[in-house]
Amino acid sequence: MSQRVDQFCGGLRERLNAIEGRIQTVKAEVQTLPAKAEKALRGKLDEARTKLQAQKERVEKARVDLKSRADQKVTETKEAISEWKAKRETRKLQARADRSEAYAEAAMVHALASIDEAEEAVLDAVAARMDADAAQ
Repeated sequence: MSQRVDQFCGGLRERLNAIEGRIQTVKAEVQTLPAKAEKALRGKLDEARTKLQAQKERVEKARVDLKSRADQKVTETKEAISEWKAKRETRKLQARADRSEAYAEAAMVHALASIDEAEEAVLDAVAARMDADAAQ
């Protein structure tokens, strides 16, 4: 009888140890969830920063194009345009239309880059809040 009780207790101890091992595993996994979320957020932030950095050169070119176009618009006079129309100088009018379209495209590039910069700022703010909350 004593041997049966010892076997029963041994089996019970093994099951309890197995349950405790599972509980420890689940506990460790639950504790890593905030770290995984922070890592994912930081990855997204790094991705946004990389994208923004890649676009900075393109944005700078767009700014130069915008300034160039603005300077060019000042130098063009209504008289010259009227003269082109009167003489039906389509080549000059066509070139002016092409420059206007390029200006519109540069303005769109600039606007899109601003949106990406805003996205980075939002993600950075969330990461900063997480850091502040973690420090408390």
